[in-house]
Amino acid sequence: QYESAYIETKENVLGYLRIMNNYIIGCLKINKYKEVLKSIEKIRSISPKSFEAEVKIFLMSYGFELTLFCNIGGFEKGIKLVPYIENGLKKYKGKLSSIDELPFYLYIAKAYFGTGQYKNALLWLNKIINYQDLSLRKDLYSFAILFNLIIHLELGNSDLLEYNVKSVYGFLHKRRLLYKFETSVLNFIGKKLPKINDNKELIEAFKELKTELEKITKDPFEKKALEYFDFISWLESKISHRPFADIVKEKALQSGTRYSS
Repeated sequence: QYESAYIETKENVLGYLRIMNNYIIGCLKINKYKEVLKSIEKIRSISPKSFEAEVKIFLMSYGFELTLFCNIGGFEKGIKLVPYIENGLKKYKGKLSSIDELPFYLYIAKAYFGTGQYKNALLWLNKIINYQDLSLRKDLYSFAILFNLIIHLELGNSDLLEYNVKSVYGFLHKRRLLYKFETSVLNFIGKKLPKINDNKELIEAFKELKTELEKITKDPFEKKALEYFDFISWLESKISHRPFADIVKEKALQSGTRYSS
């Protein structure tokens, strides 16, 4: 009742959305997933009162819901949101910045990757790579071109990897902020993979990379790379020959009591 009274004016709606935005971010960080879904329902149930609020409701509700499903391995549910997100992006075209749009492209790509639809994942990643103005989100661009290599690896496009690795390394080097994490992944794909002759060697190489990345990501600065894509879980899926989605789901369930509000 208090919330309903509070959000009766345009200004209060926007203020309420700012509060809910911060609250949901906090819930995602501590894996309080049920609270995220409840909050999304609340956001979608309010009357916007203004076009600005209408846009924010779209960005927040679908952005957080898609992020949630990717975090817990519910990639198929994430894909079901794609038509609604596409409609919203078309409806509000010209009103959204790169900060608004690019995270959608990334998480949609992750959802398709999580279901093994690698070509669809590439299509959405290319929306980031080909974006006209990346001045505000160079971090996403850097990740997108690295993630692009992983997808080509999954597709078995070995002929493209050597050229792409050099291209990616060149871009990241020019950025003058090359993470150790990025260097390890690039060295693995560009130098180690071409020398591997059989599956046993490949599995050992995946294990070595996993151990290396686990050590590197103990550094909070390096751990940021995992916020965009869970490379560790991907490596675990390759080592155990299990679906990536299953690994992500298991890790989400391991948070146990954090599922409850």
